[in-house]
Amino acid sequence: MTRGTRMIVGAVVALAVVAGLGWLIFGRGESGPVVNVYSARSHYGTEAVFKRFTEETGIRVEILGGEPGALVDRIAAEGERTKADLLITTDAGFLWKATEEGLLAPVTNAALETAVPENLRDAQGRWYAIALRARTVMRSTERVTEAQAPATYAALGDARWKGRLCLRTSNNVYNQSLVATLIADRGEAAAQRILESWMANDPIILGSDTEVLEAIAAGRCDVGLTNTYYLGNKLREDAAFPVAPVWADQDAGGTHVNVSGVGLTTAATHREDAIRLMEYLLTPEAQRLIAEGNSEYPVLEGVPSAEWIRGWGDFTADTRPIVRAGEFQAQAVQLMNEVGWK
Repeated sequence: MTRGTRMIVGAVVALAVVAGLGWLIFGRGESGPVVNVYSARSHYGTEAVFKRFTEETGIRVEILGGEPGALVDRIAAEGERTKADLLITTDAGFLWKATEEGLLAPVTNAALETAVPENLRDAQGRWYAIALRARTVMRSTERVTEAQAPATYAALGDARWKGRLCLRTSNNVYNQSLVATLIADRGEAAAQRILESWMANDPIILGSDTEVLEAIAAGRCDVGLTNTYYLGNKLREDAAFPVAPVWADQDAGGTHVNVSGVGLTTAATHREDAIRLMEYLLTPEAQRLIAEGNSEYPVLEGVPSAEWIRGWGDFTADTRPIVRAGEFQAQAVQLMNEVGWK
């Protein structure tokens, strides 16, 4: 490595530190094939899947981890000089944003198209889902029976839950994507009525899904709304954690699901090996590692969910295109502000 190259690498690393990001490297040495990944999942414990890929292929994986929005903005700012071959990020809204900004390249690939249902990938192959998480109603197992629990998203607005409802802040993208799909599927007027009924119940607004679950367990509220993997990770640590999911809207479109997804960047310099990693992430072995690493649901049919969440049983998921979570995101944010969701 020349002195000039060392200076450039040092500058990039310094920028990563300033931005609150950090590189993780799977594989030894600086020679041989490599895939550079900007990943919003790197701090979620799914690194095992990248280690296994390197062990099986000899291809080194270098990961820059960070928040989804920051990674998308970084790729845009770096332009053709970006090191990123792949973007792996959470939430369909961020994947949609990356495609709208022209950051992801179309990948036509039979293996990927076979593995990922049409509603969980970009129509032009610019991104593919690699994991699923449902955002649904949560209930206290100590104070709310399954029969008593809200069976729909709208039912969280029933007057009986006044003062008994916990929600995460409106600036959270998972809530924004849920509201975006409500607008897309039911129209803005119907979505507004649902949100207004939630606000009329004086919900306790908290900063994270974990806080919502802990508030339910502690008796501060009886029902809430979170992504399932947060509860799954709680149950992995404590099987007696007194919260259970309620599969919402089973008779009306299905429970809202969101994704983690992967896309090839338009500036990728290791295209062939990057696509090889994309394919690997959707093999049965990789899907098992991803599902167990973060208590998520696998995308690939036939791969079981993690053992500690199988007791939740099967549910009907919303199978409409997840891309609408991005397409209606701006309207969702505006509506959430209008109804006073803090």
